[in-house]
This record gives sequence, structure tokens and C-alpha cells, in this order.
Amino acid sequence: MRKREPMDETVRSPSSPQQNNGLQGGGPDLSDIPLRVWAFALIVATLLFGLFGFWGLYLFRGRFGAQGPTPTAIIWTPTASATPIDTPTPLPTRTPEGEVPGGATPTPSADIVTGGYVRVAGTGGYGLSLREGPGANYTRVDIASDGEVFVVVEGPRTASGSPWWRIRDPDNGERDSWAIGNYLEPIEHP
Repeated sequence: MRKREPMDETVRSPSSPQQNNGLQGGGPDLSDIPLRVWAFALIVATLLFGLFGFWGLYLFRGRFGAQGPTPTAIIWTPTASATPIDTPTPLPTRTPEGEVPGGATPTPSADIVTGGYVRVAGTGGYGLSLREGPGANYTRVDIASDGEVFVVVEGPRTASGSPWWRIRDPDNGERDSWAIGNYLEPIEHP
């Protein structure tokens, strides 16, 4: 057998043709990469794509959406109303017998007294406005239906030429308001 000489082994130069050791192009073949490496690379690529996608959405949020007016908050506040001045009660005038005054509304009964009972009547099904004070310029707090019974607490006070009575629901003491006397008729204790 022949002895190996150190010069027998040659070092390949970059310009010499390469031998094919089962490798093409000098690098590993893609089919030689294990499946777990491909799965890991796919997971990493998906995470990076999601990360950069969300980062882009964060940076450009609202720039590509429909640009419309900015909503404005509406804050409702109650407006104070002026306190009306009580006007003196006008002296009643007499209408001649058989004559009906023009544009008459139901007239208040002279039999309404403080501490007595009254019934709502003549509203035509619309009901009677119950207000915070004696007069139509006060805030309406409730509506009384025809036939409802109340106790007269105070009055009369005249506003716009009509008498107003403070009445209270006998079944609900918190329902205490002012009503125009034109739609109240006195009744005996129910």
C-alpha cells in the first residue's frame, strides 16, 4: 500500500468546480428542512404579521374611517320661571237673565270651600292640569281625569281672571297641586 503524502490532499480553490455531495447550489435542499422547523417558522411569521398589522392599525386609527361631525353632549338644565304676582280678584259682573256670555268656559262654583271635596268635571276627556302654583304659567306636574275626587287645601287665588284652588288627593297626600276652579265641582264627602 502506498503511503499517503500530505501533498496528495488538495485544497479546493474557489474557482475549481465543486463536487456534488448530494447538495445542489452549495446550500441545504428545502426538502431536507424538518417539518417542525417549517411549523415554527409559520407560527413566527403569523405572529409577526399580526403584530405589525395591529401596530399599523394603532398608528393609522381613524385616518381612513368616515370623517363625520364630532358628537356634542346636550345637557338639559331646568329654567327658572318668574314668580307671578297675584292679581286682585275682580268684582263679579251680572249677566242679564237668559243671556249666555260669549266664549264662556265652565264657570267655577261658589260652593267650593277650603276643607271641602271637589270632583274634576267638564274637561271633555282631556283632564285637568295640576300645576306647581296658581296660574297657567306654572309647571304642570300631573293631570287629573274627569271624576277624580280631591280635598280643597287652599284658595282661591286669582290668575288671569280665573280662580285657582290648591287641591290634594285624599288617597295620595303627595299629590298636592293647584288647579283652575272652572273644572271643579263641589261634592259631599265621598
